[in-house]
Amino acid sequence: MLKKRLFSSLNYYCLLLLIATSGICQENYKARWYTADNNELPQSSVKAIVQSKHNFIWMTTENGLVRYDGNIFYVFNSNTTSLKQCRFTAISGNIQKDSLYCYNEGKTELVLINNRKVQIIKNKRIEFNITRNGKRFFYHDGLPSINTVNPHEPYYITLPNGNMYFMDNEKVEFCNAKMKSIYKITYKNNNIFNFFVIDGILYYLKDNGDYDYFSNGVKYSGKLDPSLFKTKHKLIWNITANQIFLCSKNKIQLLTLKNNRLEALPIVDFSEFSKSNIVSIYYDQKSRKLYLGSATNGLCIISFPAFKAVKRDSHSTDVFYAALPFTDNSIVDVEGLIINNKKVVDSLPFEQSTFYTERLSMTKDNDENIWIVLKFNVYCYLKKTGYKKYVLYPFKQVPKTLFKDQNNTIWVSLNKDEFHKCNIYAIKNGKITHFRTMDSNINCIKQYDSNTLYLGTENGLYKYEIKSGRLLFVKNSKKTNVRSIFIDSDKKIWLTTYEKGFFLYSNNVLNSFPKDEDNYLNSSHCIVEDKNGFFWIPTNKGLFQVSRSELLQYNKSKKGPVYYHKYNKDDGFLTNEFNGGCDPCGNFLQNDEIVFPSMNGFVFFNPYKVSPLLPSKDIFIDKVIVDQKSYSPKNTITLENNFQRVRFLIAYPYYGNPENINIEAKLDKTTNSRWEKLGTDKSISFTTLPPGDYTLTLRTMSGFNEGYTFKKFAVIVPAKFYQTLWFSIFCYFLVLGLIMLIWYARLHYVKLKNKKLKDIIAEKTKKLAKTVHKLEKTQNNLKQEIKQQETLVKSMSHDIKSPLKFLNTSINHIFDNENIQDDQKLKRQIENIQLSSFQLYEYVENLIKYSTIFIEGKKLEEKSYSLYELIEEKIQIFEKIAATENTVIYNEINPDIFIRTNKKALSIIVHNLLDNAVKNTKDGQIELQCITKDNLLAFIIVDNGKGMPQEQIDYYLDFYKNPIAKNYHLGLHMIIELLLIIKGEINIVSRVNEGTTIEIIVEYN
Repeated sequence: MLKKRLFSSLNYYCLLLLIATSGICQENYKARWYTADNNELPQSSVKAIVQSKHNFIWMTTENGLVRYDGNIFYVFNSNTTSLKQCRFTAISGNIQKDSLYCYNEGKTELVLINNRKVQIIKNKRIEFNITRNGKRFFYHDGLPSINTVNPHEPYYITLPNGNMYFMDNEKVEFCNAKMKSIYKITYKNNNIFNFFVIDGILYYLKDNGDYDYFSNGVKYSGKLDPSLFKTKHKLIWNITANQIFLCSKNKIQLLTLKNNRLEALPIVDFSEFSKSNIVSIYYDQKSRKLYLGSATNGLCIISFPAFKAVKRDSHSTDVFYAALPFTDNSIVDVEGLIINNKKVVDSLPFEQSTFYTERLSMTKDNDENIWIVLKFNVYCYLKKTGYKKYVLYPFKQVPKTLFKDQNNTIWVSLNKDEFHKCNIYAIKNGKITHFRTMDSNINCIKQYDSNTLYLGTENGLYKYEIKSGRLLFVKNSKKTNVRSIFIDSDKKIWLTTYEKGFFLYSNNVLNSFPKDEDNYLNSSHCIVEDKNGFFWIPTNKGLFQVSRSELLQYNKSKKGPVYYHKYNKDDGFLTNEFNGGCDPCGNFLQNDEIVFPSMNGFVFFNPYKVSPLLPSKDIFIDKVIVDQKSYSPKNTITLENNFQRVRFLIAYPYYGNPENINIEAKLDKTTNSRWEKLGTDKSISFTTLPPGDYTLTLRTMSGFNEGYTFKKFAVIVPAKFYQTLWFSIFCYFLVLGLIMLIWYARLHYVKLKNKKLKDIIAEKTKKLAKTVHKLEKTQNNLKQEIKQQETLVKSMSHDIKSPLKFLNTSINHIFDNENIQDDQKLKRQIENIQLSSFQLYEYVENLIKYSTIFIEGKKLEEKSYSLYELIEEKIQIFEKIAATENTVIYNEINPDIFIRTNKKALSIIVHNLLDNAVKNTKDGQIELQCITKDNLLAFIIVDNGKGMPQEQIDYYLDFYKNPIAKNYHLGLHMIIELLLIIKGEINIVSRVNEGTTIEIIVEYN
């Protein structure tokens, strides 16, 4: 629905009234007083202020010297030193040479300020007046002078190179260090306190702003702005710091040289100056801090913030969220307020929001129409009507995020509620189009190129392709509440999140970065990049500046620290809490100013005029406390032996935000040596260190892209005499001598023992020789017996086997006779004789084989042979005998199986198994089988004869396990002994009157 109407005149005049009261900005300086009343100073009169070579601020008071490091005032007086009189005034000396001097009142004690400490100098005295040509000249100690108040007294000024100026009311004389005159100039004047020196040149400033200066014997003249001298003015000259200040009423100006002309550089218009009795000033240009010493009110430190917070009313909190650039130097927020870096300058007649959620998003289209969200509507305020008229786009859900893409399309994401999910719409040429529905609310939308949008949601990052409508979830971004998306100058994508810090999305990976010390960057609101390569990141705990190149270098190497520079309220904010979750939450204006919303005003600053006060590279050990005794250390720190606890106090001058200090310490050669962060007291402690040489290393991050700065200190714990190396060597040799003495005594004892043992061994050797002789004789006898057995085997082979074979042949011949064939009774008898003689021959053959097997002892044959044929040969022997018992023998062996198992042993084993089976089987059958697997042959013989009882089976199996313990018997005993030779196994399964199965397992190849 499209609506147009004029903004009501009532609301318009209310806003004009608001502008009439106008916004104000914070003052451009911040002042803080330090006095004895708040126990920060020992006394409230600060007579001199100087910054030493090591960057510490030194001050004189009437109760001691004070050293300031930017955080702590350290007092040197009678309570902390051996000083007896602590009233000090001026500081003189040379800063570059690290030699500053102070006399106490009455000049009874001279103090040297050197290397961050004070030292009472005895046997030395500094003269503060010189008599020249019969006239006494006072030492010029600066303005106002402590030495005299008479403007007509003669003075001399000593330059750092030793040259001197002598001045009185009549003339000026310049001398070298030996007081030899270089030139004299007649110069009449009426106030010696109008003389001062800048960069070695003597000046005289007149009351109307005219001045004269003297160089190479010539007087020159010049003129300052006369308006500075219309009111009462005075000069304050910090002679040691070489700074001269012109103070006119409340205005403080530093006199400097520019193009050889004197110039008054305005520093501050300090409203309390004229009533504060200021007697000393020092301006630290590096840290942009002005130090004012009062004779009665203590020390005032004035800082000059580079940030300005602007709001409507100085007396109430003013919370701001999204805003857009309106002009080159101003912004406009959701409520129509137009604000620059000084005040609220105007207002647009926008509908006013009720809830803060209606101020989280706004955008501007190509026609510079401003789009905002209010309740369930999106308003487009038209520029051509002076933003008085608008176009209304209603929705059924509350709009959350607005974004204009490159095609001037307005994208609207609607907040999910209990009835709806998050919906994405696009408004183009007044037409509303629904594009997507999502589960998570969209916090921000950014365009990467003409076809790609990135959506930051409460539950991760999405990539949306406009043309195809594809929505892709970015891997590993789940459960990440993306608050803003920033695409930098090199098209790199950065994300800020809630509670997880900020990320670089590169190569489809979310890359994280080191946390800041207090994890404030965990809740980063957004990123704004300046032209110097820095990111500015607001958080709930201040504003951070970080180098983009340093982040990219860390992302590349994943090594090294990243320096985050933090700004807080001391830098000009009204609150440390910036506002995020809005879009935009940061703007870069055409006048080079960056603007961030906060919980109390908009913060304006020019990043190119912000000079971050970076941490110093100077780290010092100021004091060492050993068991409650303290002393000032030198370069090498020597500790007492057997101390209980040592504490190192670190001195570190830094005048910026203390949260930017990150000092870490590590002591090597100790257990669990690791980097430890120093606390606010800048100290680190250790307990009981053993004697030795240690190195205490301190490190700090000193700026962008600089990594760590290291400082090392030698720490020595001396050893007692019994802890020294020489004592250890002495003890070593002493122990070594005792060991050698014991060794020699033991050696003598062993020699005596060996002699006795030799006698015993000789006796035993004789007996052993006799035993060996008997064993050799027994061995010869055994050899003879074995030879006899071999002879017996040969005899049996020749004398028994041959007749048996002849007998068997003869019986076969008789059996073939026709007469025998006709007589059946005689035929059967001859057959029995024939079978018996054949069995006897086979028995003798097996007996010979059995004897030779033990002699040969081989497991496998060299050549393979057929198992089937071997079985067939044995079956032929027992086939007729089995037939007489009405028993059939079956050879079920595969004819293709060839084996290399010891043929003689296997032949005897098969022979005996068949013999036993035939003897115990009647009216039955005998089967011979085999199985091969994994180079093993399982030979099985099965019969259905008498069987064996379990006791007999156990007997044979036990004999297989322990054949020596059994009496020798033939049959299965022989089989078992042969199996032991050829490393075979036997399994017996039998039941009485049911039959027997015997399995022989041997290697066959």
